[in-house]
Amino acid sequence: MNLHSKQKNIVLSPARFKVIRAGRKGGKTALEVETICFKATVAAEKLRLSKTVFPTGRKVLYIAPTQAQARNIVWEALKNKLHGIGVPNEQMLQMKVPNEDGTKSTIYVGGWENRENYRGLTDVVHITFDETDTLRNFFISWLEIFRPMFLDTSGGADFVGTPKKENPNMKRLEKDFSEKGEEFACFHFTSRDNPHLDPAEINAMEAEYENDRQSYQQEILAEYIENAGALFKYESLVDCFTNTVEKEDRKFLIVDVADDGTDKTIFSFWEGLEEYRREEFSRLNTESIIAKIREYAAQDRIPYSNIAVDAIGVGAGVASSSLLDGIIGYKSSYAPIKTDLDIVRLPNVGYIPNAKSLTSDYKNLRSQCLFTLADLVNNHKIASRVTGQQKEWLIEELSTYQDASKGDGKRIATPKEEVRAALGRSPDHSDTWAMRMYFVIRAKISPAQSEERAQVASALKNQFARNRANMGSTR
Repeated sequence: MNLHSKQKNIVLSPARFKVIRAGRKGGKTALEVETICFKATVAAEKLRLSKTVFPTGRKVLYIAPTQAQARNIVWEALKNKLHGIGVPNEQMLQMKVPNEDGTKSTIYVGGWENRENYRGLTDVVHITFDETDTLRNFFISWLEIFRPMFLDTSGGADFVGTPKKENPNMKRLEKDFSEKGEEFACFHFTSRDNPHLDPAEINAMEAEYENDRQSYQQEILAEYIENAGALFKYESLVDCFTNTVEKEDRKFLIVDVADDGTDKTIFSFWEGLEEYRREEFSRLNTESIIAKIREYAAQDRIPYSNIAVDAIGVGAGVASSSLLDGIIGYKSSYAPIKTDLDIVRLPNVGYIPNAKSLTSDYKNLRSQCLFTLADLVNNHKIASRVTGQQKEWLIEELSTYQDASKGDGKRIATPKEEVRAALGRSPDHSDTWAMRMYFVIRAKISPAQSEERAQVASALKNQFARNRANMGSTR
């Protein structure tokens, strides 16, 4: 195949893991078809693979966002490329091809929705992930399903696509790869870098983006675009797991109680603004959850007043238990906490509480907690020690939230139902972080401040009454 210079650089790179960020029609699909065929047919020793014997032949995977896309985009191209050589199975989207060591390799073409079907697959030497930024739960599935496939083959993967601001998997991969060795590499080319495209067609396409510069930068130039509506900056979210925050003596326990049999009850442990541990359990009843809270509170020396439990559904029985006297029953639908008491001076009246300040700028407690959390995350003031799968759940869930305020003066985060629909599951992991903010918000009103507020309010009330009486006496 006639590869252009940017494609050749990728092919010649010895890196095992490659991020390939390309503009539309930049040639990434053609490149991956060549790569897949090469990995399937060339002798293992020429591919710098381990000396493992592949008794049933090597396996190469191509994963598209959907099964339909896999069939329409790559399957037909592979059949044309390997016509007369490979033996296709149309129903399974698999192709047997002979390789140089006398065995037959298998090429698997599939959709992301069927990724569980590949769990435990052996002898995998290469995987191509196409349109990587559209793959939900990517890092979780990568760690659980795909990365272990290379433990005994020394295989590798290509992460290919045009950037998407809503789900920046490739951006994170590029950041991770930049901190690693020569086995990791990143490549970038635009639509214009493909010499096989008609320049006039490219010019016409660019003209169509005249009033949408961001789309042009993303789709044609393959540049990363900031998601302006996102509540959390993606890079800041990732940094939470390496941040260093000021140590505090106070410990907190946040408990998100499972809604049904498929969810897990999550115990999140905090020392100040650093989450130091996270425990998950399936199918805990009310009594078991209460027992766990009592055990953890004694073990970690956490006062009941620093424990919050999601008091919706099953959690209501936990929060109201006499065995846990003093814990906080948290409901996201509660009214937001009022933390400010501004004072204004009105003519002929004097100083009174600002009526606006006595109402909240937030739609509900949930939104108040999420916006408070976003401020801490985006300013690198919160940290977590959790790793692996738990880390990925948190990043994915929190990156889904948008500022959904509608201009009515009330700030609101994406409703939970919409987040659940986008994720395909309940955002239970991020709920614990939002609940932790209850204590952050409440801490803004210390006992001393509360007393002071009460005194100020009383004084202002008396002054207001005197002013009214004086105004009446002068009539």
